[in-house]
Amino acid sequence: MMLHELSSGILVTGVGAPPGLGTVRSLKGADSALKIVAADLNPLAAGLFEPGVEARLLPAAGDTDAYRRTVREICATHGLDIVIPGSEAEAAALAPVAREWAKDGLRVPVPDPEVLRFGIDKGLLLTRIAEAGLPVPQTLQPDSAADLDRWVGDFPCVLKPRCSRGARGVSYPADMATLKRDWPETVAAHGPSLVQQRIPGGPETIYTIGTLWNRGELIVSTLHRKLQTNPPSGGAAIAGETVVDPGLTEAGLAILRATGPWHGLAAVELKRPSPDAPAYLLEINPRMWGFGYLMMLAGLNVPALLVRMLSGPEHLAGHIPSTFPPYSPKRMVRSWQDIEIPLDWKSVT
Repeated sequence: MMLHELSSGILVTGVGAPPGLGTVRSLKGADSALKIVAADLNPLAAGLFEPGVEARLLPAAGDTDAYRRTVREICATHGLDIVIPGSEAEAAALAPVAREWAKDGLRVPVPDPEVLRFGIDKGLLLTRIAEAGLPVPQTLQPDSAADLDRWVGDFPCVLKPRCSRGARGVSYPADMATLKRDWPETVAAHGPSLVQQRIPGGPETIYTIGTLWNRGELIVSTLHRKLQTNPPSGGAAIAGETVVDPGLTEAGLAILRATGPWHGLAAVELKRPSPDAPAYLLEINPRMWGFGYLMMLAGLNVPALLVRMLSGPEHLAGHIPSTFPPYSPKRMVRSWQDIEIPLDWKSVT
């Protein structure tokens, strides 16, 4: 069956960033007849002007009540029955109500809140993974500036917020004096922050294990690595390639099993400085990963599989390749795309 026969329509949020925009394009590539509504809080988000989709604006996910209310209104108005959140904040806003909404026929593939928090709070995640005996960078989670004296790792180190997106708030203090100067500023701007060992290696040593889960059951996993990021010191990937490495894949799955049961989409970022070194955990992203479209180009359309999974396991039969890995070698680079937008773009609601 085609996707439009399995779903009356899908709301994809966060379409101003690669995860949401890649999801929209993957779903369009799977079935041009599928009804897709693209949503974002930014009226100039590129995905709102993607051909073949309807566009709606959302309030910030931090305004939880308004966000949930608007999502429900959009789904009711357009007759949608699936919501795919494109950001961590949106997944966190929807996780507490997802099971209740499912009783009304509105499916939101996110894990329960107690699992999702491992994809939001890096401090909580690192503590759990260390307790499980899996490799993590040397980490200090200070409660006050005085606790910084307990850092016994090398410099430069990594100073990062426990809860942040991309490289926001991340810095690399070169000595203790700089760390003590920067830590209060980072906490003031981004909330509780931690200090970590800096793992050597460039973007090409950072790997992403992307996964799809059905209430703790693994449906499929993928693996790719970054080739270039913006900024070069770490951030959004602008070039990447598929990878075949069963050991790395299993390392990522072990982290997800230690923090699950997961539901929907989740991606683990690992950094392995050399082929013979351990793969150290960086973070979990509880959403579609930024290079999900790379896998679509490589022959595995994960958002389409997500829709099939939500419609019943029988609809997955024959759609996951029997080979390992279930995708072909492929490289991708992101580039600017100029899109003409309507003169009345402010009328998007």
